[in-house]
Amino acid sequence: MRPGRIAVITLALALGACAGPRHEQMRNAWPAVEVSGDQVKAVSPDPLRFRTEMGAVVITWRLPVGDYRFGRNGIVIDAELDRPGGKPVSREQKEIVDCRALADARQFQCIYRNTRPGTFKYSVHVLRAGKALAPLDPEITNME
Repeated sequence: MRPGRIAVITLALALGACAGPRHEQMRNAWPAVEVSGDQVKAVSPDPLRFRTEMGAVVITWRLPVGDYRFGRNGIVIDAELDRPGGKPVSREQKEIVDCRALADARQFQCIYRNTRPGTFKYSVHVLRAGKALAPLDPEITNME
């Protein structure tokens, strides 16, 4: 066998090992939080949209470079809505869990179990030099 083919086969096997059950079940999303001055402007993408067949998703919101940090409750799931852009039907939910700031507080992570259709309104809470900015209220949606 030629060395080039051996390298390709080795790479394919290594990548195949990365696609084991843990990785197939847990996807990642990296929404960016846009902040300007003393205001949280947007989350991109908004709304965050997922499909049930994706399985569980680790959502990690990222702040821009600067003196911005997530507060202790950087992402708060406010309510489940009756439809995208709709009215709250429940403040209790078990789909988006384990929310926490990561070590540098410039990222905030939640696990979206993504087991059923639903729309969830959440708040983004950011600090600038220790001072709280007005929160932003985007949505997470399972479209199925």
